[in-house]
This record gives sequence, structure tokens and C-alpha cells, in this order.
Amino acid sequence: MSDFFNLPALKSLSVQTFNETKPFPNHLFKEILLPEAFNNLYNNFPSLELFEKHVNRPRGKSGQRPHNRYYLAFEKSIYHKNDQSGPGVTKIEQLPEVWQEFVREVQTFEPYQEFLRRYLNLDEYEIRYAWHVGETGSEVSPHCDSFDKIGTHIFYFNTSADWEIEWGGSILALSGKKTAKTNPDISDFESVEGFDIRDNSSFLFKNTADGWHATEVLTCPPNHYRRLFNVIVQKKKTEKTLKKVWHFLSGKN
Repeated sequence: MSDFFNLPALKSLSVQTFNETKPFPNHLFKEILLPEAFNNLYNNFPSLELFEKHVNRPRGKSGQRPHNRYYLAFEKSIYHKNDQSGPGVTKIEQLPEVWQEFVREVQTFEPYQEFLRRYLNLDEYEIRYAWHVGETGSEVSPHCDSFDKIGTHIFYFNTSADWEIEWGGSILALSGKKTAKTNPDISDFESVEGFDIRDNSSFLFKNTADGWHATEVLTCPPNHYRRLFNVIVQKKKTEKTLKKVWHFLSGKN
């Protein structure tokens, strides 16, 4: 038994259907969390005091617009090189009690781990966790995830009572890129499919070369926030190291 997961929902979609979904494997799961569990996590979402605010941080060499937001990593942040303390990084004991329990279950509950392995076709992998909070003006510009990411499972913590579709926030799956530039706009794609993230929704997707996705600029009123928790599945560091060696040997570094 699980204190958090709706077990039938973990197997509600065939792997074949997931993998055949275009433009990249993805699915919006509804009510994958038990209603009481979702409500408890929603009502006790980590305080913004734990987050650090990201404003105009550069996104590598792509020229893509920065993803301005509040950001919180669990135990270790990719944005902190050495000092893994202070705003933007949380230890488990700093989280509300229900979130401590949820993170532990995500880390150890075999049916959920099997859910990730089944849909993402995992062998060796590692997982990191991060919370994002968006406010008025926040945006996730069109991008593909980095090579080291295998896939991401995003748990959303907004409801119909606190969020209007017209404010943006829906995750967008993009296809038919009409430009060669690496920093496209949403209008540079032939097809845009949006997913309603409210009311106990979670979005699982596999990272591919054509896995372009985005979120429109948020137009919510002040003191309204788009809130989510990411389970980010990555290749083991040995594989990332091998890729760097390959780039060096091939002269592509």
C-alpha cells in the first residue's frame, strides 16, 4: 500500500502507447496521487523562503531566453558549484513533514520506481529532485532538455480554484520547428499541444532530440503562483563523462 500513490494510475497507460505518442513520448496522468495526499502536499507546499529567485540566468550557448522562476533543489543544486547551503537547496528535515514523507516514498517505493523504469526504459540511472514556482512574467521558453536527462515526471500543485487557464502555465508540446535557430519562439512551431496541469495532474515525458516543450509567459495576478515538483531522471555520470571524452577525441569540444 501507498500513502501517496494511486496504484492503478501508475499502470493506466500501455508502454507502447506512451512510446508512440508524438512529437515525443509523453502523457498527462490525472489523479496519480491519492486525493488526500494531493491536498496535503498542496496545502503544505514548501515555503518560498527556502527558494532562490532565478532572474536572467544565461542558458548555455543557445541564446534561449532565461527561465525566470523560484527554484529549490533537494540536497544538491546544479546551480551551486561548491556551497550547497542556503536558499535554493533544502535538506529533508527543512521540508514540511508531509513532503518529507513524500520524497522518501518517491525515492524508495518500488511500484513508483518500476513506473519510471517501465515508461522511460531505464537500466542504470540516477534521480534528482527540484521544485519550481512561477509568478507573473515567468516563462519557460521553447527548449529541449540537456543530453544527460532521460526524462522528467512533473507533479503540478495548482487547482481550478487557484489558477485560470487564461493565465498560461499549461505545459506545451511543440512540433514542426520552422526555423534553424536554437532559440525559437512558440510561434516558430507548426503544432502546439497544451495540457491542463490543474487538479492533481502530472506530466511524464521522455527526452528526445525532438522533445521541444515550453510554457507561455504567465499573466496571473500578484500572489498567484504556478507550483510544481520535478522528478528528473538522468544518465549515470559515467555516461556523461564518456560523452565528454568522445567530444574531445572527435574535436567537437
